[in-house]
Amino acid sequence: MRETVYGIRTRYVEAGEGEPVVLVHGGGPGASGASGWARILPLLARHFHVLAIDLIGSGHTDKPLVDYSFQTLVDHVAGFVDALGLTQVRLVGNSQGAYVAMRYALDHPARVNQVGTIATATLATAVGLRDDGRAVPLPAFDGTRASLVAFMQAIVNDRAKLTDELIDARFRSASLPGHREMLDSLWNYRKLVTEDPDQQQVFEVRERLTKLTVPWCVIWGADDRTAPVETLGAGLRELYPRVPFHVVEGAGHQAQTDQPQAVYELLMNFFVRTAASAG
Repeated sequence: MRETVYGIRTRYVEAGEGEPVVLVHGGGPGASGASGWARILPLLARHFHVLAIDLIGSGHTDKPLVDYSFQTLVDHVAGFVDALGLTQVRLVGNSQGAYVAMRYALDHPARVNQVGTIATATLATAVGLRDDGRAVPLPAFDGTRASLVAFMQAIVNDRAKLTDELIDARFRSASLPGHREMLDSLWNYRKLVTEDPDQQQVFEVRERLTKLTVPWCVIWGADDRTAPVETLGAGLRELYPRVPFHVVEGAGHQAQTDQPQAVYELLMNFFVRTAASAG
């Protein structure tokens, strides 16, 4: 499906009926809603109207040559929700997408019912946490299929889930004009955040999260090599002890791909229990 968001032709995958759940994929070469959420989307669609967006610059959404920042992605999600006329949503984000989902909730709390975050070094960094050098660096993408395979092997631990279909789909997306320029621009922004105090105060959310009234939860793969649960995940748990925190055994950074059933059950329990408590 396609929708125009602030003039940006936006691709998304949808399934199911009921209350809307917007899935926000992580970063990296060839990322998209379909490739990031393929294994869990049909499970959630048993109960919800699920929409997996291709963020601006990724997947089959337009890739304008602009200066990208995390706020660019947040604004795109906001426009997407508005364009579809969704008055209230649940959000689930993975990695960088979890930060985007949380920032949307912080900026638009009245529009959000709940937020599920999955393995997010970006959010952890935005509250002042560091990995103490334990994280395995993500392999650089040089435009080749081999480098994309190396990247995927770093974020998905179950090699059986890295099918030729998945790799080919991500490589096609990664090869589209404008995608590598987006990756480079966002990488430069990440560097700027570490150097520019003005950008840091826009990026950081530590104090804002303490005041957030929207329920949120944290899910993390026990074997996440790129965002270690022992440092980043544990740090979030310590800072926000009232936020439900779950570790998924046998899962890496993309826990929803490694262990979709387990992540689905955790999300459903959170959605149902929190909704019942609110009621």
